[in-house]
Amino acid sequence: MTQSYMLIFALGPVQSFIAQARKSRDLWLGSFLLSHLMEAALAQVPPGVLVFPTTPKIDRSRWIPDLPNRYVAVFSPTETQPDPLAAARQTAEQSKQAIYRAWQDICGEVYRQLFGGNGTDGHETLLRTIWERQIDPQRLFEIYWAIASNTDGQGRPLVYGDWFKRTSQALDARKSLRDFAAQDEPGEKSTLSGEREALHSQGESRQEVRAFWIQVAGKPGVSAKDLALDGSERLDAIDTVKRFALLSKSFLKGQGEGKPGLEQGLDFPSTSTMAAAAFIERLLSLVPSSESPSSEIQEAVKGWQEITALLKREKPHLALPYLERKAQQANHSWLKDVDGECAFVETFTAQRLRTNYRALVASQPRRFPSEWVIEEPGYLSRAHEVLRELHRLIGAPSPYYALLQMDGDQMGTLIGEVQSQADHRAISGALSTFAREHVPGIVEDERPGKLIYAGGDDVLALAPLAQMFSLASALQQNYREIVGPSIQTASNGTRTATVSMGIAIAHHLMPLTLVRRMAREAEEQAKQRYGRNALVVTILWRSGNTLSAGCRWEYPFSESGWLTMLPLQIFQHVVNLFASNTLSPRCLEILKRELPGLEGLPQEARCSEIARVLKRQWNTTALQSDKKPSQSLAHDKTPRDTGNSESSTRLMPYALAYALVRLAALMEKSQPGAFSGPDNSGLQEVLNWLQILAFLAREAGDSVSFHRAT
Repeated sequence: MTQSYMLIFALGPVQSFIAQARKSRDLWLGSFLLSHLMEAALAQVPPGVLVFPTTPKIDRSRWIPDLPNRYVAVFSPTETQPDPLAAARQTAEQSKQAIYRAWQDICGEVYRQLFGGNGTDGHETLLRTIWERQIDPQRLFEIYWAIASNTDGQGRPLVYGDWFKRTSQALDARKSLRDFAAQDEPGEKSTLSGEREALHSQGESRQEVRAFWIQVAGKPGVSAKDLALDGSERLDAIDTVKRFALLSKSFLKGQGEGKPGLEQGLDFPSTSTMAAAAFIERLLSLVPSSESPSSEIQEAVKGWQEITALLKREKPHLALPYLERKAQQANHSWLKDVDGECAFVETFTAQRLRTNYRALVASQPRRFPSEWVIEEPGYLSRAHEVLRELHRLIGAPSPYYALLQMDGDQMGTLIGEVQSQADHRAISGALSTFAREHVPGIVEDERPGKLIYAGGDDVLALAPLAQMFSLASALQQNYREIVGPSIQTASNGTRTATVSMGIAIAHHLMPLTLVRRMAREAEEQAKQRYGRNALVVTILWRSGNTLSAGCRWEYPFSESGWLTMLPLQIFQHVVNLFASNTLSPRCLEILKRELPGLEGLPQEARCSEIARVLKRQWNTTALQSDKKPSQSLAHDKTPRDTGNSESSTRLMPYALAYALVRLAALMEKSQPGAFSGPDNSGLQEVLNWLQILAFLAREAGDSVSFHRAT
């Protein structure tokens, strides 16, 4: 038998490198840096041996990080390389060195662009010493690889799945033997990572470090969106590289250097823009063209355009392809220069304008040379007046947005069960097709969302509240459709492709590091507590309080499995009821008080009592005036309640109560350990969902969509 060798190469740490992000751009650039480094590693893999991923280059057309942090390659003897083991080792070493070179090239260029100097004077030498210590790739990155042959200890051939498992286990064993290099990080720490010494050129006190960063923030080309002018942001070398990576020509090489805005690093939407996306879309739908006849809304939009035009000096591009396309079509291209925070009245205060735009109202003294004065008298009061009028006419924007994290279920286990390299390549190809050809369209073309990364079965995206459920539904359905056939073929029909997803809903001014952690924890809950193939949503209010709820994407409604209940269809129905004022949210307070008693009742009695509560909070007049058809409560199997007759209206509270009680029972049955105890029942979970749905109805109204766009 020909002896071949499998190489699995992995780059880390992924989570800590990405998660330390104050701005959405930090999160995106951290992800892109890792993909860029993996691209350098993959360039060292010889042709024909790569199994995963199937495409070794980043898709440059959209600036979406889409390479995973590991690769799998299989080496067999060839005429030019008769020793496959040596070839695998050489490739792994070359990949590591390529990562080191790519990283050091970026770091060197960022340093020269941002700090300059040649390191000859004493002050520059101190800065350079800290920089070189922190960017050392051997200390920063955790690069591991494992190589295993396709035979066991006795020389017997291994099936492909066992071979992959053996190599994966060897890699896991190597990771457990981590190389801990002591690194002294004295003095003032970075305000972003909190782990490493903040860069400075002289003195170690907070005042001296702050003075250094005030000087950096005042340099030409560094905007308020890049760095706080008052020195409140003090970064270490790693944070600095992530924040200013777009200053590196090697990072930009082949990635669209001429594209407007990229060289300034202003091509990613803020969390404020994401929160205001639905507001901007509503504006574009109500004011289709700036050449339309004058109207009350037109005048308000014109006023908003005038007050935001004065802030153009340091605003990023809107960077939401869906809205930019609509704005262009409606002849409102000026919106590209408006950050979403300008849709909120709270932005137009003297302090916020000074911090976010370095703009001063006439009465403020100038503290830094790069600050500038808005000359218009009464600018703040006019801005408040214009925005309040615009909000009155088209509705105020919600200050909340959503961060979605998706991950394919048991992908390592699935690959460990495949029978051939061809099956593994087929799954890899399907993952690449999903991530590159479908995910960007779902997130950015069909909706005003924005991808942070899409690496195979791993997706992280921003979305406005109104589209977060439809986006989640579209991603999981598309994953099943694209990746499912290859997994079913490889497993002989014993496995299906499923995903788990976590969604964090947060205020647009909430620290992004916290929001990122909540999304990740929600995804982990979907896998661990709900048994995978599930969705968990967590609301993080600005007060710091949280509320979570989760469920499977679908539940077998009958023993045979012929009928399935889709919770998202029930949730769509409930949101419509709340948004149309057909059902008052006061019912939630009553159900919460009655919950201990309800949990002790038989199912029929539960339905009766919940229906009684719902009926007392039911507004039949609002329902009859609502022109939207109700959604069915189960997948194409339950009768639709589309009539507005008196008998139909009378039955709706009972139908909804039955659906909610049935859903609670299915939750408990599917995951008995997840809903144990009187305070953690299926009914409690359903009540948590109802609270989240009432929140969505209040914040996003009847525009909330749960269904995949066609």
